[in-house]
Amino acid sequence: MKDIKNDFESFKSDAGETAGSSFVLNKIRSEISATAPRKSSVAMKLGGIHLVSSFFTLMACPQFGTRLFFSGEGLMDVFMKISPAFCQTFCGAFYLAVTFLMARVLLKYDEWLVLMRSRVLTIGSVALLSLGVFAMLARGISFEAGLLWVFGAVVAGEMASASRMTLKKFFSRA
Repeated sequence: MKDIKNDFESFKSDAGETAGSSFVLNKIRSEISATAPRKSSVAMKLGGIHLVSSFFTLMACPQFGTRLFFSGEGLMDVFMKISPAFCQTFCGAFYLAVTFLMARVLLKYDEWLVLMRSRVLTIGSVALLSLGVFAMLARGISFEAGLLWVFGAVVAGEMASASRMTLKKFFSRA
């Protein structure tokens, strides 16, 4: 009971400066901003999740000639039987979908909302940063391969981060 009285006294002393609903809204806004996750910490967590998912993804698919473990072609052999363009697109889709599905599971709801406020920027920057790292490692990436890979990565990242309702609406129209 003492805490409630202290809270009320604090609220009452602050209320003298401003009055009405603007004071209440400012109080609520300051409380939300004090407890909301910072964008930099969410970006660091997403980067860590992306490194872990990259590790597991590269064990299954030797994208752009990079390989962590095992010999052979992995998923690339399966995708190349369809076509090289499908392989490049689906490798990008697989790579980024794993990252965003892991992020969806591992991040707190508030942190996920921070990512979703700038979803296009988040997905695009992770895809282009990843392609840049692959380009530095493999050095022989053609424009077509990179473009197809980014297309697949962005589409899969968007679908992995979309809500169920959005996906239902999208696929019910088709």
